[in-house]
Amino acid sequence: MERSPIGPGPLIYAHRGDRTRADDNTLEAYALAVDAGAHGIEIDVRRCADGVLVLAHDPAVGHLPPICEMTFDELREAAPTVPTLAEGLAHTPPHVFVNVEVKNAVHEPDFDESRSVVEQVLSLIEAEDDPDRILLSSFDPGAVKLTPPRQSVRRGLLITSGIPLDSAISLAVELEAHALHPPYATIAADPSAAVAACHRAGLALVVWDANTAAEMAPSAEAGADVIITDDPASGRAIVG
Repeated sequence: MERSPIGPGPLIYAHRGDRTRADDNTLEAYALAVDAGAHGIEIDVRRCADGVLVLAHDPAVGHLPPICEMTFDELREAAPTVPTLAEGLAHTPPHVFVNVEVKNAVHEPDFDESRSVVEQVLSLIEAEDDPDRILLSSFDPGAVKLTPPRQSVRRGLLITSGIPLDSAISLAVELEAHALHPPYATIAADPSAAVAACHRAGLALVVWDANTAAEMAPSAEAGADVIITDDPASGRAIVG
């Protein structure tokens, strides 16, 4: 069966690495996630002022200026544990999937209306990695929509807990995404129904913010394709 970053699952993805044992979005956290048996790792991409792609969840690191206002050399000197996207991919073994989340929120200082950052991410993946193991995702529908069909890169639409599942499914289908990424709170009332609804629409269900056994086990039993968790070791114990 063809290997795919969106299943068949349930696959366990480490949320920004193994956050139970290291700072998130660091090479150490990624290595520990692999050691814990994670099938994949979810990482967050932002862009420095000079165009270098780095891995960070928040628009700024600590009390530093926003990443988009710093050159990479300035960021590396001030925060040496922040890796580049190229470093993160290179340090993740080829058998491990990677969910690359492109950060592009309108209320944050690095919002890119042109979405050129998506093209840059895809170009780097094609030049330096295997597109078949990549799942590209974003909360920004524009970034998902403007992602051109590129080889085998799958695309997922992330949603927050305030968006109804049926509306999110319709939007994901309209965007021609391969997966929908709801938080566990969105599917908690009936995980099986949520999985079935996504699968009927031709979408994989990638659930995030499932961090306890009480959240991961129902997701796995319902047939979620991917479970993104802060605790990959516990996740692997649940899915076997």
